[in-house]
Amino acid sequence: MSATKDVPTAAPTRDLGGFFAPRRVALIGASESSGWTRLVLAGTDLSAGLDDVVLVNPRRGMVHGRRTVPGLDALDEPVDLAFVMVGPDHVADLVEQALAAGTGDFVVLSAGLGEAGPKGAERQRRLVELCAAGGARLLGPNVSGFVNATDGVRLFGLPVPDGLPTGRVGVVMQSGGLATHVLSLARSWGTGLSLLATTGNEAVITATDVIDHLVDDEATDVIAVFLESVRDPAAFRAAALRAAERGKPIVALHVGSSSLGREAALSHTGALVGDHASTVAALEDLGVVPVRSIEDLVATAALLGRHPRGLRGRRLAVVAASGGACELIADAAEPLDFTLPPFAGPLAKALVEEMPAFADVQNPLDVTGFVVKAADLPFAATRLVAEHGADDYDVTILQSVVLPAAPGPDEDVVRARFGRLAQAIRDSQVPVVLQTGAVFALSPFALEIVRENDLVILPGIAAGMTALDRSARYAELLPRALRDRSPAAPVTGGTAGAAAFEPERLLVEYGVPVPPSRLARTADEAAEAAAELGFPVVLKVISEDVPHKSDVGGVVLDLRDSDAVRSAFEKMLAEVASRLPGAALDGALVAPMRPAGVELLVSVINDPNWGPLLTVGSGGVLTELLEDVVVRPLPVPERDIPGLLSELRVSRLLGGFRGSAPADLARVAAAVHGVQRLATALGPELRAVEVNPLWVRGDRVEALDLLVEWATRPEVEKVDSESGTQ
Repeated sequence: MSATKDVPTAAPTRDLGGFFAPRRVALIGASESSGWTRLVLAGTDLSAGLDDVVLVNPRRGMVHGRRTVPGLDALDEPVDLAFVMVGPDHVADLVEQALAAGTGDFVVLSAGLGEAGPKGAERQRRLVELCAAGGARLLGPNVSGFVNATDGVRLFGLPVPDGLPTGRVGVVMQSGGLATHVLSLARSWGTGLSLLATTGNEAVITATDVIDHLVDDEATDVIAVFLESVRDPAAFRAAALRAAERGKPIVALHVGSSSLGREAALSHTGALVGDHASTVAALEDLGVVPVRSIEDLVATAALLGRHPRGLRGRRLAVVAASGGACELIADAAEPLDFTLPPFAGPLAKALVEEMPAFADVQNPLDVTGFVVKAADLPFAATRLVAEHGADDYDVTILQSVVLPAAPGPDEDVVRARFGRLAQAIRDSQVPVVLQTGAVFALSPFALEIVRENDLVILPGIAAGMTALDRSARYAELLPRALRDRSPAAPVTGGTAGAAAFEPERLLVEYGVPVPPSRLARTADEAAEAAAELGFPVVLKVISEDVPHKSDVGGVVLDLRDSDAVRSAFEKMLAEVASRLPGAALDGALVAPMRPAGVELLVSVINDPNWGPLLTVGSGGVLTELLEDVVVRPLPVPERDIPGLLSELRVSRLLGGFRGSAPADLARVAAAVHGVQRLATALGPELRAVEVNPLWVRGDRVEALDLLVEWATRPEVEKVDSESGTQ
C-alpha cells in the first residue's frame, strides 16, 4: 500500500484533532471470510480507548459472534469514525451513506482506487468530491489504518505484535505493508510509539497532514517517516520547519529511483540528481534526518527521542566487555567520522584503579570477562567517564550490558542494578547509549526492564553506529534549518536573460573566470586563432544541437601547430556531421589547452518540487563514473561552499595530493557562487545551468564548459563554452 501520484486529492486537511482518538467506530464491510475483519477486531478488542465497535453488514446479522447492523442509518447516533473495507466499486456509495448518517471521519482500507488505473482514479475522484462537499476527513484509501498507542485505539488491518510499548515516537508510513514491520521492530527493541499512521493514496489526509499533527502532539517527541513522495512541498516545508523550531526531530526514509530525473534533463546533473537526491537535499535543508533502511529509521528515531537536540559532536567513549566488540565499534566509527580520543589524565587514572590489573585501559575499553564476577564494573567505568570526561567526549557507548532473558532467583538484584544504571544515565553529563552486540528481539522480561527504567537500546553495532551518526547529523542540520529564510536580495551585477547571449561574457560578469577563446568559422580562422592564443590548443564544435560535444567527436585536444589545427577542424566537423546528420554546425571554438588539474562539476537545476538546487561534484569524465556529488537548495552562502566541497571524495585532491599545489578554496567558492548567481539571474525559464568542468589548479580556477537548458522552449536551447585539459 503506497501513496499514488497524479490522482485526485481533496484540499489539505491540517486539523486532525480527535481523528486518531475516536470513542465509537464502525467496521463497514465486516464479514466472516475477511482476514482484515479478524485483524481489525483483534485490535479493537485491545483498544482501551474505544467505547463501542459497530459491525456493518447488510446481509448477515452476526459476524464472528457479534451482532451487526445493515447500515449506519440504523443507529440512533452517528459513530465517530467509519473503517471501510469493501470492494472498490462500493466505497464511495458507503461513504456517502455514512456522511448522510452524520459520520465525518473515515479510514478506507479498500484498494483498487487511485492506484488502479483510469477506472480506479475515477472511483477516487468521486470519493474526493464527497469528502470535499461533506467536510470529511479520510485516511486512505489503500491503507492499513493506524495504531494510536497513547490513547489506546487500534484500527489496523495487519498484525500488531503483542507487548507493543507506548512511548514518544510518532510514525507516518506511505507504505501500509511495511508498517507492520516497523511495529515489530519497535516491539523487538523496546521502542515506544505514540502513533503509527499509514496514508496510502492520500485522497484527503496526506503524510504531511499527519506530520503536522504530530508536531503539535504533546505525546510525541520525534517523528519517523517512510516517504515515497511529497504531494505538497510547500506544506511539507512548513511542517518540517515548525518541527525544527519546536525541537522535534523528523527522521525520514525516502525511497524512489532517479529515472525520471535522468529522462528530464540533458545535463550531467540530470543524470545524477533525480527525485531521490533532490528530495534528500531538500529534507536536510529543512533539518530532516535522512536514513537508508527501516532498521535505521526505528533506531535513529528512538535515539533522537532520548536526545532531541542530537549529539553535540562525534567524540566517542566506548565501554564493552569484548575485545572483538571494541574492534567492530572502532571499525564502524572511522568511516562515519567518529573519533575515539584516548583516556587521559584523571579519567585514565581512575579507570586504572577501577579495572582489574590485567585490563588494558584504552578507548575503546574492554572491561574483560571479569564482568561475570563484577557485574557492576561496566557501570562504574561509565560513571567515571561521566565524572571526568564531560569536556572530552560527546557520547558514551555502553556495550557490555547483558539484558536478562527471564527473571531468575536474583531478579531483585538485576532490577536494582538496572535501576542504578538508569539513574547514572540520567545524572551523566555525557550522554550514555546502550548498545547490543548483535540485532535480536528483546525478551519480554528484558522489555519490562527497559520500559520500567526508560532505557533506549541501540540494536547491534552497525545499526547502533548508524543511529549515532544520524543523531550527530541532526545536530549539524538543525542550525541550517533554523537560519533566517527571508527572501534573498535580487541578483545584481550582470545582464543575463533568456535571450541569446555570449556564455563567456555572462560567466565573467557573474564572477566565474573563463580561459580566452576565439570563434572560428573556417580551418584558416582556427589556425590563426590558435597562433594568437598560443599552442597547444583545443577545438570544440559550436552547435546548439550538440549538448555533449565529446560524445560525438566534437572535441579535439592537444593541437600543437597550425597544420594540426587545420586538419583537426575539418575532420571534427565531418565526424560530428556523420554522427548527427542535420545538426547545424557553426564552426569551432578555439581555446588554450590547460594542464592537468582538479575538475569539478558545478550546476543549478530548477527542481519542479523543491526549486533551484546547487550541485557540486567530481567533474570531467569522472562525473557519471564516480557519482560524487553534494546537493543543496539555493541560496547557498559563499562561506558555506568550502564545507560542501569537503564532503566530496575528490576534496582530497583540492587539498594538495602527492605534491600538487593545494587549491585556493576561496577562489573555487567564489566561482561556484558565481554559477549560483548566474542561475538565479537567468530566471524561472531556466531548467539547468552547468559548468563541467570547473578547472582548478592551485590558485587558478576557470570554467571550461558551460551548458544552459531552458524549460519553456519547444527545443532545449544550449550554449557552450569549453576548453580542454591535458
